Order: sequence, then C-alpha cells, then structure tokens
Amino acid sequence: MAAQYTTDSRTIQSLLASTLERAVESGVVQDAVFKMRPLLNKLRESGNLMVVNGGERLRVQFQYDTNSTVDSYTDDETLDVTRQDNVTSAFFQWKQYSVSIVITGRELRINKGSETQLFNLLEQKTFDAAQSLQKRLAADLFTDGTGNGSKNLTGLEAALEDSPGTTAYASVPTDNTAWRNDTVSTSVGAAAVNLLPNMRTGYNNVVQIGGSGDNAGTDLWVTTQSIHESFEALHQPHFRFGVNDRPDLSSSNPTFKDGEVIWDPDCVSGNMYGLNLSAAKLFVHDDANFDESDEGLQRPVNQDSFISQLLFMGNFLTNNRAKHTKLAGIT
Repeated sequence: MAAQYTTDSRTIQSLLASTLERAVESGVVQDAVFKMRPLLNKLRESGNLMVVNGGERLRVQFQYDTNSTVDSYTDDETLDVTRQDNVTSAFFQWKQYSVSIVITGRELRINKGSETQLFNLLEQKTFDAAQSLQKRLAADLFTDGTGNGSKNLTGLEAALEDSPGTTAYASVPTDNTAWRNDTVSTSVGAAAVNLLPNMRTGYNNVVQIGGSGDNAGTDLWVTTQSIHESFEALHQPHFRFGVNDRPDLSSSNPTFKDGEVIWDPDCVSGNMYGLNLSAAKLFVHDDANFDESDEGLQRPVNQDSFISQLLFMGNFLTNNRAKHTKLAGIT
C-alpha cells in the first residue's frame, strides 16, 4: 500500500528536501553537466576540473622570465648571485551561475501518494535544470567574459586573443610578453588547403615558446563541426583498412600530432583552438560545485510551489597562455 503523507507543509518540505538530495546524489547532475558538451567533458576527463574552497579571487602563478644568473665560468671566477624574481600572479574573478528547480503545489499533490513518483519527478526536474546549466556554461567557455555585465565565464576568446597583447587578461598588463597566447593567423582561409599547415605552425610555436617536455605541444584541438569535417576529410586517405578491406572508422575523433581533434557546437564560427590541457583549468568552489543551495527547497510566501537552485561558482583559467594557439578565419 502506498504511503500517505500528511499535508503539513513542514513534513512535505522535509520529504522534498530528502528526495531532492537523493536525486542530486544519484549522479544525474554530473551526467547532465559533463556528458553532453565536448570541451566541458574533456576538461573533466583530463583531470582539469579543479575544486577549491575559498579565496577572494582565483590566483595562479606563472614564470615570465628566465633566471639571468646562468652563465659559464672557470675556476674561482665570481658567480652571479643576483636575486631573481621571475614569477608573478594572475588573478581571475569568481563567476556565479544558478538554475532553479521548481515543483508546484499541483505537481506535489498529484505525486505525493508515492515516494517513487515524487523521486522520479524531482530527478527529471533536476536533470533538466542541470542540463540547462551545462549548456550555458559550455557556451560561455567560448566567450570573452564580458557578457551579462562581465558576469559570464572568462572563456577562450579572452584567453586566446586574435592579436596577442591587445587586452589585459587576469590582471596582468599587456606589456608582459610572456603572458600572451600564440595566434597563427586570423585569416586562414580554405581548410582543404591551409588548415594542416597552420595547425603544424601553431603546434610548433607552442612547443617553442611554451616550454619543453612530453606535454610541450597542443594535445587538444577544438573547432566547429564544419571545420572538423574538413579536417577529417584530409585524413581519409590515411585511414587504416581492416576486415574485408573496409576502412576502420572506429575512432570518432582523428588526431594531429597525438592531440585529439574534436568539434563543439558552441565553438566560435571559423575558429580552431589548440590547447595544452596541462594549462587549461576549470576551477569550481566546493560549496557551489553544481550543488543544491544550502537552504534546499523553500516555499515562497506568495506562491503555491517549492523552489531550490543548483549553483556553480568558478571560472575557466590558464596558468600559461603561451601553451595555447589559435586559428581564425577558417572557411
């Protein structure tokens, strides 16, 4: 026999809070947020979703010059012991997002006779809310952060300028040449002819100015669907052949110099971003990590409903702009 719940609002609110908590903890929020947009998902998969627990601003340090005391010497020649201070900080503002979950009194009364029905209702509403939140965050990852009164994420268009050194980024002055991304070209032109040579140049530029080591170059390329299809077409002559001489198309995303090439529906038209994932992070506060607000479901005094929010507080940032490159004007 289905449980019958009292109409006492305090009991109902307690039940709703418990049910919503189960819906959030079921994994539906994480599934909705991270499995539906390529770049957002890649940041999480690569371990670049960084959870932090406070601070007025987000701070990262970067080295802007080499140690000038390095030199050759002989015997007891005096060595240069000049104090070095070649590290400075970049500061990123917290950006906040919310999405509301609303259950009306009518919906509650229809479903209150079954805890399963109530859970399914709230789980679906939670999934819909989380999906809407991730779509907005995923889109804002490709912006310059000036939207909605500069409350949006400081995305790729801010981190990777068309003309490096034009606008101050993360409170670092434009005259700091070490704090600049690489832009190969803003007018690449026809992908069939010019895409691969420009990607090659961008990769090599990042290797040259972004440091050395196994992760020196770009290891993720993000672009639009049409450019991705052009890139894939350039690779078709190199597909492996398998059983019955049929081409092996099992890999959904081709690679360039071991860096996966993906397309994202939110990518800016005509652009391709070459990222080094070791220097691309999505920071999130542990108290607003796509979580329900602390107050839980609340009943407004002037509405027959219960309302809660899923919250995000964080920002996209890089600690080394020189490890990223950009191609624009691709047709």
